[in-house]
Amino acid sequence: MNASAIDDIGVLSWAQWQNAVLALLRADFAEVLQFIGMEEVDWDSWRNFYVEGRTPKSAVDRALERDF
Repeated sequence: MNASAIDDIGVLSWAQWQNAVLALLRADFAEVLQFIGMEEVDWDSWRNFYVEGRTPKSAVDRALERDF
């Protein structure tokens, strides 16, 4: 999934949302997280962002405290 197209996506399934979050993390931190995989993320911690209805970008921004 292209990280730049993520905000254009409507309602995402949990799996699509996870893939979008991974794409954003890889793009934002290419030098250290380029090869991060699904099994390396604590998805239980991210699930609340999904349930709240946050976009993947909004969730990443919140998790990294960039949404102030």
